[in-house]
Amino acid sequence: MKIYFLRREEALKIPGIVKLAEREPPPGEEWRIVEIEGIDIQADGGPHVANTREIGGEIVFLKSESRGKDKKRVYYTVKP
Repeated sequence: MKIYFLRREEALKIPGIVKLAEREPPPGEEWRIVEIEGIDIQADGGPHVANTREIGGEIVFLKSESRGKDKKRVYYTVKP
């Protein structure tokens, strides 16, 4: 996984960089990009931790659902 920053103009040149059609692109002149090579790349606007240990609790899987061929959405919660 690679995490890096791009200027907004450069990021918008990447097809599919903003995944949710009903949402506006993230604000700001520089975007945080998260890329899993060969699998996914997108502008990331979520909370950021360097390591899951920083969350301070147990990550508990709730469910997953199909979002199309080779795509899944995962739901989870964090228990203190």
